[in-house]
Amino acid sequence: MTAIEPGLRRLPLSGAVNFRDLGGYETADGRRLRWGRVFRSDSLAELGEADLALLQSLGLRTVCDLRGEPEREHKPNRALGPEVTTHAIGFMPHGGEELLAGARDGSLGPAEIETRVQDIYRRFVVEQSAIFARLLRLIADTDSLPLVFHCTSGRDRTGFATAMLLTALGVPRATIEADYAMSNDYRRDLTFQVGGIVAPEVMAALTQAHPSYLAAALSTIDQHHDSAERYLREALGLDDTTRARLEALLLE
Repeated sequence: MTAIEPGLRRLPLSGAVNFRDLGGYETADGRRLRWGRVFRSDSLAELGEADLALLQSLGLRTVCDLRGEPEREHKPNRALGPEVTTHAIGFMPHGGEELLAGARDGSLGPAEIETRVQDIYRRFVVEQSAIFARLLRLIADTDSLPLVFHCTSGRDRTGFATAMLLTALGVPRATIEADYAMSNDYRRDLTFQVGGIVAPEVMAALTQAHPSYLAAALSTIDQHHDSAERYLREALGLDDTTRARLEALLLE
């Protein structure tokens, strides 16, 4: 079994292209996230035997699956071992099926896709806060760590969840945006999900981590809650006790 050395951002897995350690990010007050505590990823359905062996070396205890039930049934995750607990807490983004159908039949171009994805991110804030709140509570449980949370491509639901976790830990906005954009370097092939022949520019709009997507969510937070801090408290239930626990578990 090959051990992973601390400090490696993206893990070299053949069946998950966007599996990343959130360790090492610096907070505004100069602390850093611990390596090997929390990971973000794309689907874990296609992990190979070597991947499973490598992941076992992480000592994972928890998987939080942010995919909706149809996605989970279509691409079930590989089992990571009896000691790993999976929480299927996810959802299919609003209008996701229609978005894929429009890309498949050519009725939606890149600009319309970008507009619809921005709406999906806005709905993360106003409709799906309970799910992201549950994820933060799981991460704040010492018995859950090390933990990985993921969706299908590791960009949208996982990207927003990561942004909220890093915000809660005091990581600056510029670092959060850079982490979000890193998904552009590790794009999962979503041909199986879209189906048919899709124009490259349409597929790019579907798979890219466009700055306007995350910006749409962050601006919605400001509109509805005035600030990310108030959103964390009011919508995600991040009280002082839970925040202190997150900091103690995840910050050096």
